[in-house]
Formats: sequence, C-alpha cells, structure tokens
Amino acid sequence: MKCPPNFLLTVTAVALLAANWQVFRHRPTAPAVALGIEGSVDTEKYTVASSDSAAAAAAPEAEVAPQAGNAKSQPHNSIGAFDWVQVESTDYKQYVRALRAIGFPEELVRSIVTADIDKLYEPLEQSLKPKRVPYDAPLSQRQTHDISSADWQRVTDLWNLRVHKQGALQEILGEYVPREILRTPISRNYEAYEYAISQLPVEKRNAVQLAQETEILVEGMNKTSINDRAAELEAFKKSREDRDATLRKILTPEEFERYEMNTTPAGTELARRVIGMQPTDQEFTTMFRIAYKNWLDTGGVYGRWRALPVPPAQIAAADAEMHASLKEALGQDRFLDYQMAISDTGQKMRNFGARFELPRETLAQAFDLQTQIDRLSRQRGPAQSAVETMAQLQDHLQQVLGPNLWQAWQEGRNLQVSLDP
Repeated sequence: MKCPPNFLLTVTAVALLAANWQVFRHRPTAPAVALGIEGSVDTEKYTVASSDSAAAAAAPEAEVAPQAGNAKSQPHNSIGAFDWVQVESTDYKQYVRALRAIGFPEELVRSIVTADIDKLYEPLEQSLKPKRVPYDAPLSQRQTHDISSADWQRVTDLWNLRVHKQGALQEILGEYVPREILRTPISRNYEAYEYAISQLPVEKRNAVQLAQETEILVEGMNKTSINDRAAELEAFKKSREDRDATLRKILTPEEFERYEMNTTPAGTELARRVIGMQPTDQEFTTMFRIAYKNWLDTGGVYGRWRALPVPPAQIAAADAEMHASLKEALGQDRFLDYQMAISDTGQKMRNFGARFELPRETLAQAFDLQTQIDRLSRQRGPAQSAVETMAQLQDHLQQVLGPNLWQAWQEGRNLQVSLDP
C-alpha cells in the first residue's frame, strides 16, 4: 500500500527527533569555562572594541569547544544504519558537521546548539537583566530616568555578554546568528531597529547593530546624567553624528537611507499612516524625503520631534510646503489616496467607495466636501456664517452621492460597533 506523502514526512520528522534525543540525552552540559564565561562578568574581556568593526562580534581567539559529550564514556547507541557514538564529539564544530552530514535539518541543528549555549549563558544573563516593570505600572515607573551608574554598568555587561554569546554561536555554526538589540530603561523603538537590521545584507548586520547599540547606550546614559536640556540635546546630536559616520562607512547611500526610513520616527510614523495607500517603494522613498525635511523644518532633531522651539508661523509654512510637495510628487490621484489614508474620514470614505463601487471622481468630490465639513465642525463656537457654509456643503455632498448613498454614508459614519461578547 502506498503511504500518503504527509505520513512519510511525519515518520521522517519523528525519526530525526528520536535520533536527536538519543544523542542529546547522554550529552552532559558543557562547562562554562570552555566558552570563557566562568565566574563573574569580566567587562574588560567582553568589551566591544569598536562600533564600526564587524569583527567585534566574533568569538574570542581561543577555540570555542564546549563539551558535546565524551565518546569513550557514552553507551553505544545506534538507530537505523547510523552509529551515534560516531556523531558525538567534544568539539561543537565537529558535532555540528556530523549532524549536518547525516541529514539533520539545519533548523534543528541550530536549535540544538543554541539551546546548549543559551543554557550556559543563562545564569550570568539572569544576574544582569534589569527588573521588568509591569506594563500597567505608573508612567513614572515605566519611563523613569532615575538610573544609577551601577544600573548602566549591568546594562553594558549584559550587552557585552550577549555579543560574546553571539560570537560563540557564529563560530560554531559558521554563519550569521541574529541577536536581540540592546535594550535600556530608556524608551526607544527597539523593534524598528531589529527590523531594519534584518533587511540589510547579512555580512553588514553585526557592524550596523553594534554602531546602533553604541548610540542607544550613549544617548541613554547622557539622558540620565546631563541635567541641562540644551547640553543634553547637543550630546544627543553628537552621538547621532558619530553613529551616522560609522554607518556611512558600512552601508551604501541607498542602504543608509532605507535604514533611516525604517528606524526614524519620520519614517516609521509615515509607514503606519499610509498603510491603506499601499505606496510603492519609490513613492515611499519620495514621501519620506519630503516628510523628513518637514520634520527638521518644524524643529525636529534626528529622532526627537520638535526638540527645538519653532514659531507657529514657521510650522504652518513648513506643513503647507510639505502638502504642496507631496501633491506635486505623487500626482493628483495618488495624492488623493495619501490624503484618505492619513485621516479617519478618508479611511471611512475609501471603504465606503469600495463598498458601493463609487467612480473615482465622485469619491474625490465627496472626500473633499466631507473634509471641509469636518474642518468647520471642529471650530469652537462656529460663527453663523460657518454654520451656513456647513449646511451648504452638506447639501452639495448629498447631491454628489444621491439620496440613497447619502443616507448610507451618514448611517455608516455614525455607526457604533460593540465588540463586547
């Protein structure tokens, strides 16, 4: 009887797991001294040499060879045609080569080795990890700047230890191993950094991550040690300039701009706001350049929004310039998509248009009219003239949509949806 493909895959997976168990169950935990992590953290030993060196993340020069079991002391285990005594080795590199040679999936090989190394480093990491603040704790506890020099030393030690662990894994596996970005008690968009690094060529990721982490650490320490706001802002600008200089040595101009789009608030917020627009890569790059100019023109300093005081008139002029530049760069149709994507009214109008298959011209007219109505309604104590204008705009919108669609639009806008069970 012919076995179904899924059955054969299942049997193969079970056999591989069983084989791994037979090898793994007899293998004693490797001594920490084999990886050079015995005792307390030696910051001199683990300190990263420089943020612009990809080699800084490599393992120490000494051979990384934690115990993978002693073949002479292990009982003879064989499964199928394989003699598992021949697989085991006191050298992790040899052990990995043996597992790969007999057909273990790469993901499983990585999992076995990573679990071993994580277990070795866990005691030291645990002693250095900061105490987690509950998500529902008061804001003063979640965003406190009351961080001692001893706290910062533990953050630094944990960072260096994880760089060392990453180097050990890369030495054993012979390939890049991702590492969690350095996190400090200071709030940052750490997930954005990890995503941006994952989009870079593999051979550049370690060096970029080290440069970024250096900036994160320096900025955090400055924030908690420099009391004068102006002086702290200058220190932040200097740390960012140093980071940029390092990144530009590693990345091409295109890669650097893409990294900025994926990490700066001007880029990440823009990406979040235009989800419904679905811009092309070229469109988003163009919009980011315009949005980042606006960020700087309105007082932004790198990742800090309006860090410098700017007169309201200058902000209004900068916003008007951004509006005009986007309209020119995107064209009438795509600019309409942009406008609808970034506003609640626009998102509802876009969905309404798709539901009733409104012609593009009708959709554009209806959105423009409703936007004007919303703007007037937000005015405090609108004058009689504004009330009359709103009534005229409402009548015009009803004519554009027709009685039935007008009624559907009004009901849909005011519909309150309850998600309670």
